[in-house]
Amino acid sequence: MPRKHPWILVVLAFLLLIGAWATLITLAKKHAPQELESPTPAPADH
Repeated sequence: MPRKHPWILVVLAFLLLIGAWATLITLAKKHAPQELESPTPAPADH
């Protein structure tokens, strides 16, 4: 079958790549580091 329809393998590889990226982005969002508020320095009076 792949010899007659090589585009099927290309589509499957593309879908696998999209799935891997979606999984990676989902995991990165779930395990994102906490945002820490940096203290703003007081403006210097001149």
